Amino acid sequence: MKKSQGDLIELTIAYVIIFLILREWLIPVMELTNTSLNHLFLVFIGLSLVLSLFQIHPLLSGLVKFGYITWFIVFVYSESPFISGQTLPFLMHELKWNMTKILSGDFGQVSDSFRTVLFLVLIWMLIYLIHHWITVRKNIIYFFALTVFFIATLDTFSDYDGKVAIVKVIVLGLMMTGLLFVKRLWLQSDAPSNEIGKWKLAIPMIVSVMLVSSVAFFLPKTGSIWADPVPFIKGVAGQGNFGTGAKKVGYSEDDSRLGGPFQGDNTLIFTATSRDRHYWRIDTKDTYTSKGWILSEGNFGKNVYQTNTPIQTSLQIGSPEKERQIQIDIASPMPFLLQTYGMIAVSAQDSPLFIQDERTEKIAIEQQNGESKLLSNYTISYSEPEYSMKQLQMSEPSSLETLDTSFNRFLQLPNTLPQRVVDLANDITKDKASVYDQIKAVEKYFSSNGFRYDKKEVAIPAEGQDYVDQFLFDTKVGYCDNFSTSMVVLLRSVGIPARWVKGFAPGEPGQITNGLQEYQITNDNAHSWVEAYVPGTGWMEFEPTIGFAGNVNIDYDIVQDTPQQEQVLQPEEKQEQPKKEEQEPKKETSSSTSFSFDLGWTWMKKFTYVWIALGILMILVGIALFMQRKTWIPKTQVRAFRKKEADWTNFDASYQVLTKQLSRIGLRRKDGETLRAFAERVDEALETGAMQKLTAVYEQHIYGKDKQEVDFVKLKESWENLINRTIG
Repeated sequence: MKKSQGDLIELTIAYVIIFLILREWLIPVMELTNTSLNHLFLVFIGLSLVLSLFQIHPLLSGLVKFGYITWFIVFVYSESPFISGQTLPFLMHELKWNMTKILSGDFGQVSDSFRTVLFLVLIWMLIYLIHHWITVRKNIIYFFALTVFFIATLDTFSDYDGKVAIVKVIVLGLMMTGLLFVKRLWLQSDAPSNEIGKWKLAIPMIVSVMLVSSVAFFLPKTGSIWADPVPFIKGVAGQGNFGTGAKKVGYSEDDSRLGGPFQGDNTLIFTATSRDRHYWRIDTKDTYTSKGWILSEGNFGKNVYQTNTPIQTSLQIGSPEKERQIQIDIASPMPFLLQTYGMIAVSAQDSPLFIQDERTEKIAIEQQNGESKLLSNYTISYSEPEYSMKQLQMSEPSSLETLDTSFNRFLQLPNTLPQRVVDLANDITKDKASVYDQIKAVEKYFSSNGFRYDKKEVAIPAEGQDYVDQFLFDTKVGYCDNFSTSMVVLLRSVGIPARWVKGFAPGEPGQITNGLQEYQITNDNAHSWVEAYVPGTGWMEFEPTIGFAGNVNIDYDIVQDTPQQEQVLQPEEKQEQPKKEEQEPKKETSSSTSFSFDLGWTWMKKFTYVWIALGILMILVGIALFMQRKTWIPKTQVRAFRKKEADWTNFDASYQVLTKQLSRIGLRRKDGETLRAFAERVDEALETGAMQKLTAVYEQHIYGKDKQEVDFVKLKESWENLINRTIG
């Protein structure tokens, strides 16, 4: 009676846990189908579990469940009371209607009541299967894993928020798995009637799971490693508000929603013939919305310039003696000018007007009557600016506090920006003495912290998720828009004015004629970068995107007096370094080793997810090998002993191997138990007499009894048969 009562308590606890897990199955189904009858379904689940718990006869149990389903259908879908003359006609009508639709193959026309019956029957069958898993197999791992997968899938691909539900299921599933493991372990032991000993194992396990889960739940969490795939999938499929499929690469005026993959396009846009390499600037944007860029509100004027007259911009211009020209030949006509850094003036035929927007510095091309004009070619006069490193190093952070209010729009950030973005910006720039050093620290941050350039595997932020926050902490994968926008936001977070710039990268170099390089720029060269304001110097361009080289000309005019200044080298000083290294071969070897190590480490970090996957795979393989050790270890040992000679030495080793294998399957030698008694117990359990024969020879060998002639070949066969029996 004591044993049956203990089993009833165990089964009750198990069924309570199953009820709570099934409830987590039911809730999302009810939410997503807008059904408000979850309490009635829960009653059916509880009723089915109680009938299974007390092992009610299947016929009586089936009648009770069938009666509840009938009452359920009438109560929900019929306007008449259950006990009335309308109940039977209603049920017959529903049966006839749905059978007709099913037999005709018109499954979409079956009634809601019939769908409900099918759902309840499914629950009925599921509980029967769970009862079998608990009482017979004593293993619920498949149902546990399926539940986690079900909730995680709904959480990912639907509006259902399953974060708390997954935690509940994990905790309940671990408790359930632990209880069943203790049950299996106790049944394999020699004291299955000792209920107190069993609970000495079960109760600490339950308490440990609850304690560890509670601590883990309330501890601070990092952001998700993997980005939400749904916006990305919708973006590719052209669903939702994410555009029509993968966007086509190229210049676009609408940047309000960034992210998602790009399709390559090598359509030629223009050809530039120049002595220097250039970034081709079109316009800037100043307002970050957490999803992309828009233009700020305000009264901004327009400046009108005629051909071949100086054009004023917010950027520096080099000295007049360095003035040069660029020939632009347009392949795909554009109603705006391409600008270079240091641009002075633009000359074109037909005397067009150049209309500059003060808000974006974009320069439109118009005719005298105000209509847009498309130029096939024009010439840009420019003088590349040169920035003094000495002056840049004098840009103290305190000088940012005295900037004019006109810079406020370049410090704008959305109120919803996560605090961890601001904390990261402060951490990157905290040890930098000048504003320029702070900007360079942010610019270099991406190249040394596991970020990767990619145009295809780029996520789109979900609703309520910040574009920059997702890139900095979750995905770390993107293209120029991700890098440039993130740099602007990080700079603004520490009070440095910054703006987002759009245009084209330098393009592919072609033939050289008379010292002039031809560059072909295609849609694939569409690019975005950053302009930041350095007090005392002005606006400068910066390039944070991995794989792209900036085009800034720096004059390293700082005198190299101290070791701390050695990091800022003149070009001539850089060329002298190899000679010094040749005189110190030991240092060169050390440097080479360090370089190789850094290169290897960089390569490993590039494939972080691959290493994580391999690590998880190795752990799973290790767990699988450990769980199956009762099978593969003895098989390996049988193959090994087959190759060894049959003698006393190998017999002793094989006997020890046999006792260890018996211990693995639960036939462990007890304290104080003689070898002979142990052998008899093993033979009784395995229904054989081989163990006693082997033990008699082993005792003869160990205790030095009268050694008789031993047929080691037959003993080896008996040993192998006994090992194989333990595997079976």
